[in-house]
Amino acid sequence: MVSIDRTAYPRFKRGISVRELRQAYSPSLDEMEWARGLTDTDDHLLSLMVWLKCCQRLGYFPKLAEIPVQVVGHVRDELGLHEDTRIAKVAERSLRHHKSLVRTRLGLVDDQGHARKVAEEAIRGAAQAKDNPADLINVALDELVKSGCELPAFSTLDRMAGDIRAEVNGGFFDLIHFRMGVDDHARMLGMVRVDPVTRRSGHDRAKKTAGRATVSHLREHLDHLAWLDGMGGSTDAWGG
Repeated sequence: MVSIDRTAYPRFKRGISVRELRQAYSPSLDEMEWARGLTDTDDHLLSLMVWLKCCQRLGYFPKLAEIPVQVVGHVRDELGLHEDTRIAKVAERSLRHHKSLVRTRLGLVDDQGHARKVAEEAIRGAAQAKDNPADLINVALDELVKSGCELPAFSTLDRMAGDIRAEVNGGFFDLIHFRMGVDDHARMLGMVRVDPVTRRSGHDRAKKTAGRATVSHLREHLDHLAWLDGMGGSTDAWGG
């Protein structure tokens, strides 16, 4: 599983500064007028506005428990509502309705099947040249935003990136194996055999990195590269 911290997947910060609250979560006059025209209680007004500002910021609707109290408090103050006003007082049916209103205002596509298809196509295309799962997820995020899709859960993108990456890489491995001859196969199998004297395999030797920039290390590395080139078959196998 990829750490969400290594991706661009949007989420609330652990600590939200006053500046960010003002810039990202302050309703505009137009937004206030829009929300007041669609609600008839303070609790519903707060609910609709909080969902709007959160979805604007994240591209999806977080769980109610995930919304920082600072965000709710800031929106409440901006609307001039009493401190007893709470989203938790709003019925689940009304919450769903408020989210639907937000999607319409923001032009978000409420179709997770379509979003998964967009993400899958983006990841599959990127996996032809990229291997880092975090990079694949970021490519999917870019395409989802461009397509106006409500973002799927991070776990969905993480699982999708892992599955497609394994599938694409498996195709590469099968293609290389098919292009290799009998001698190439035997040579590759020999790479995993451990020398009883050095207690190292050819695979270990192949992974050797260059030492410090000295003349002797340069000569050693040139010998190492010559040994690797001597294995042959790589150009044909890779199709280069």
